[in-house]
Amino acid sequence: MTNRNIPHRQISFGVPFCPLNFQLSAFSFQLSAIFLLLPACLLFILVPCLANADVSITMKLDRSEATLVDSVRMVVSLSGTRSSDSEPVVHGLEDFTVSQGGRSSRVEIINGKVNAGIDYAYFIQPRKTGTFNIGPAEVTVEGKTFRSNPATLTVVKAPQLSGVDRGPLFLTASVSSHKAYLEEQVIYTLKLYRLAKVKDISLHLPETEHLAFKQLGKPVEYQSVYDGRAYQVLEVRYALVPSREGEYMIGPARMDMTVFQPGRRSSRNLFDDPFFSFSRGRSMTLTSEPLALNVLPLPEEGRLAGFSGLVGTFQIESSLEPSEIRAGESATLTVLLKGRGNINRIPDLKVPSLTHTKVYADQPILRSEPDAEGLAGSKTMKWALVPDKEGRYQIPRLSVSFFDTTTDQYRVIKTPALTLSVLPGEARQVQAFADSAKGKRPEGPARQAVKELGRDILPVHTFVKDLTPGFRVWPWSAFFWLVLIGPLFVYVATFLGLRFRRNSDRSVAAVKAKKAARRLTRRCRQEGLSSNDLVLAVRDYLNERFGLTPGSLTPDEAAQILKSKGVRLDTAQKLQAILQGLEDAVYTGKGNESCDIGEDIPGLINRIEKEVR
Repeated sequence: MTNRNIPHRQISFGVPFCPLNFQLSAFSFQLSAIFLLLPACLLFILVPCLANADVSITMKLDRSEATLVDSVRMVVSLSGTRSSDSEPVVHGLEDFTVSQGGRSSRVEIINGKVNAGIDYAYFIQPRKTGTFNIGPAEVTVEGKTFRSNPATLTVVKAPQLSGVDRGPLFLTASVSSHKAYLEEQVIYTLKLYRLAKVKDISLHLPETEHLAFKQLGKPVEYQSVYDGRAYQVLEVRYALVPSREGEYMIGPARMDMTVFQPGRRSSRNLFDDPFFSFSRGRSMTLTSEPLALNVLPLPEEGRLAGFSGLVGTFQIESSLEPSEIRAGESATLTVLLKGRGNINRIPDLKVPSLTHTKVYADQPILRSEPDAEGLAGSKTMKWALVPDKEGRYQIPRLSVSFFDTTTDQYRVIKTPALTLSVLPGEARQVQAFADSAKGKRPEGPARQAVKELGRDILPVHTFVKDLTPGFRVWPWSAFFWLVLIGPLFVYVATFLGLRFRRNSDRSVAAVKAKKAARRLTRRCRQEGLSSNDLVLAVRDYLNERFGLTPGSLTPDEAAQILKSKGVRLDTAQKLQAILQGLEDAVYTGKGNESCDIGEDIPGLINRIEKEVR
């Protein structure tokens, strides 16, 4: 960008000075300031009253795994109040060095509800390796003690010095285990170590058949030490679930980004100061190392009959509400099956038939809760039990089998035994008057005579001549034919209008597609085109041809779009290879040089136009 020196001109408006105008302006400014400050004052007055209604405390670590040389940030958040009687007390920090990171207050307004809180930040550094249960944190507010959730931190040894300088920017990949069972989830972790400023990061995961990636939460950023140097680390975690046994080689992951490096400064420059130093951004691509994974089949020894297919760790709970009812009433049986593993395999349990009881099943509810440790979830199943006879009913125990990856054994979990007590129903008391059958009048109050309370608001006709014919529709009248045939005309007109609009939309889309293909062909036949020009031309063609939002398409995304539109796999892969080659030339600094790949693009575009559905 070229900087131009634009002379400043003093501009004055031809408005004479008036003391009255000045006083009115000052008064309006003061009035506006009062209206702006009044809501803020009311907010800070009402916050202590509204925020203390519901107090809660949570504790969070910036990561679940660290080394001996790392410093982990821990935040204790207190919501619902702006003050506490004392500082938080966190249990389980005997093996850590703790230093305070500051205290901050916050005020939130969500859907009209005011919530205030305090955040206490700490930095903890482990003294030894192992798995530690940290927490809960305790805080006293107005004499009442509140406790937070616990957290788990795994501390491992620092990696050995490699003796090789990895530089200011590199990407690493790791798996929680190189050996796993079929459908057992493995944690795949990517870490970007950086000393420079980056932005516009895009990640391309390796594509391996029969291996599915599921992201676990949002990326986290923290500081860590590698080979004696302090880096800023961006960590992304995925659950890797194999669907077939065998030995896999997980390819390298690729991360594209824009890297900013400090620009050169001249000592003669007036602004030779760090505050005025600028940076230049350049594109860079980083790749991680490949990884090996051996997927073992589930063992045949100990396999239970009716194995559910669950792999992981699971628990089961059940409840019966209420446990005592009357005949004809209903009780709700609830079973909760939760755990960590292939939660999509949790089966729908069935309650066996009960004597003198009708069973109505609700739709099961499956919830998935991915976190830093993997995929977790639960399935809630409910049944309505309606007994029609009194007595005590034993609810049968429900069981589920799964393969426990912590013990490498098959297990069966069962619900506890439950009992439903059914009391007699409320019988209707019907009094039979035996004397009435003999023609005798039953004892009791005498019948009252029927009294006329009023007449209907409509007149009651007592003669036939009062029934005169009203409005009639004759078969030969115009109104009759309009009512009979009118809806048909409206339907036909609407159908033809929609058909014409659909055809016009298709014709407009076809014209746009032809124009996009011709425009790209003419562009490719120009001489001296660079790789950067060809990349932009192909992306513009795809965006215009398929009505996409203008933006940067990766080669993988372009191939996926073509395959979804009916283009053959080899054609889509050929365009993907061309785009990948052009992008490689751009990333290696050859993007402005002349490129001869453009001669192959028009023929490929013609093939795409013929294959698109």
